Amino acid sequence: MRLNQSSSLRSRDRENLVEHVFIAEILQESWFVREQPIEILRSEVDVYGYDLVIECNGIIRHVQLKASDSSTRPRRQTVNRFLEQKAGGCVVWVVVCRKLNAGRIALTYRYFGGKRPRDQMPSLGDTPATNPHSKTLRPNIRLLDFRQFDPIPTTADLLDRMFGKAKPVSGIYE
Repeated sequence: MRLNQSSSLRSRDRENLVEHVFIAEILQESWFVREQPIEILRSEVDVYGYDLVIECNGIIRHVQLKASDSSTRPRRQTVNRFLEQKAGGCVVWVVVCRKLNAGRIALTYRYFGGKRPRDQMPSLGDTPATNPHSKTLRPNIRLLDFRQFDPIPTTADLLDRMFGKAKPVSGIYE
């Protein structure tokens, strides 16, 4: 079975792949284009609503990653309300586009977080999500609508939004 046909069966594998490609894009943009160091830490436990902690320009971001294929149109994402309490909490919705005949993927983004690099994340609201199977309330999970996310076309634009314009650090490459 082809990987794109088995995404629902191997969703964890797909999620890991997208996370690794996302991290690679951020590292390349930061180091080779912006010429500034960036630190990325991965969370081993997903209880506080974030997958990555990223620090750049003296700004810390706790990032919840979401992913979808450009050919699908999910309308909502679930977000843990504890993310609101984290420094620079934000949600990065990675939109994956397969490059035809290239064997690679291209990423664009949708972003929910502060409008400027040091702004706190807006409120997630008070309406809890429900479990799609049992229909029971999930008191620590909130639903965000597609329209609440800002479109971000490139990794460079995403880093500018999250950390401000590049400020190269002298001596880091010597």
